[in-house]
Amino acid sequence: MKKLRRPTHAIGIFAALFALIVLFASPVYAIGGLTISTPFPGTTVTAGKISTFSLTLDNSSLIPLNTEVSVSGLPVGWSAQFTGAGNEVSRVFVRADATANFTLALDIPADTKEGDYTISVTADAGGGVMDTLDLNLHVSATAVTQGLFNSQFPELQGGPTTTFAFNADLTNNSADDKYYSLSAEAAEGWQVTFRPTGASSDVASLTIPAGQSQAIAINVKPPSDVKAGEYVINCVAASSTDSVALALKVTITGNYSIQLVTNDGRLNADAQVGRETPLTLVVINTGSSDLTGVALTSSLPTNGWAIRFDQPMLDSLPAGASQEVVAYIQPDANAVTGDYAAVISAATAQASSNLELRIAVKTSTLWGVVAIIIIVLLACGLYFVFKKFGRR
Repeated sequence: MKKLRRPTHAIGIFAALFALIVLFASPVYAIGGLTISTPFPGTTVTAGKISTFSLTLDNSSLIPLNTEVSVSGLPVGWSAQFTGAGNEVSRVFVRADATANFTLALDIPADTKEGDYTISVTADAGGGVMDTLDLNLHVSATAVTQGLFNSQFPELQGGPTTTFAFNADLTNNSADDKYYSLSAEAAEGWQVTFRPTGASSDVASLTIPAGQSQAIAINVKPPSDVKAGEYVINCVAASSTDSVALALKVTITGNYSIQLVTNDGRLNADAQVGRETPLTLVVINTGSSDLTGVALTSSLPTNGWAIRFDQPMLDSLPAGASQEVVAYIQPDANAVTGDYAAVISAATAQASSNLELRIAVKTSTLWGVVAIIIIVLLACGLYFVFKKFGRR
């Protein structure tokens, strides 16, 4: 009599089929999950006011979820309400691999004491698929402004030709979308422009949804004749219900530049041997910083030449200002008629300027006149002698 074998392979197949049936009979939550979030989980709220929070459910699973939402940890006297599409809700449906948005409104009693409070918002889709969001609230007796305009770096420094680029954020903390007009208060000649991040052109206004922020690039360009110093630009974002301001500071670092010219722009002058010839010069501060101790010097053709200035030293010359100086040039007494080169300089410790001049020297005509008179006298004398004694 033969012994029967147990069908072990059939048992294995049966076990595999049973596992598949169990797997497909259960909800598929393993891939992905459920997340509840808000842009501002920590904020300041006002006693006696209703504060709203924009909430988002993110379903990264492969099936849609019908999610129950609830609030726990509410202090005594507080009340909470979920709304979606203008209606009060208690459940939120989220499609597979999608998000759904809704709002939480907290009614905070006027007698709530100032301090820190924490409440929890829970989204539960069943089957262990859930998430909890903690809201950290600071209750203040003072009303919180509906908007916020700020910059991480509100002070910048650069030269007079720099275009200063500030990065700012404009936040709408209210429960409604807001239309903001943008403007700037700056000194005459300053150019201020606003450009939202991602935009291709500058704007004068923009709309910010409730509870959201917009990054804005603020470009500030000073005028070409700006002087060194500190300048404040007040930027304002105004809506129909509130107005928020952002003070930006620009520090213009000084640049030093000086120019020396003649008062008529000519680079040549006439001079006479034995005489001082006045030449009017103009010293101009073409930089953005004041100049001090401007000294006037010269480089002359020979040691026999002389030059003096009515103001050899200018103690101070403000930025953009000019000052006339008279130079008295006297050629060498032995100089012959011709052209000579001279250089006059105006210099400080920070900047200098040279003026190259062509000096046309003319000798005095006095001796020429005397010589002509002597020649005439001699001719007259000879004429008289020949006339008187020529017939003898």
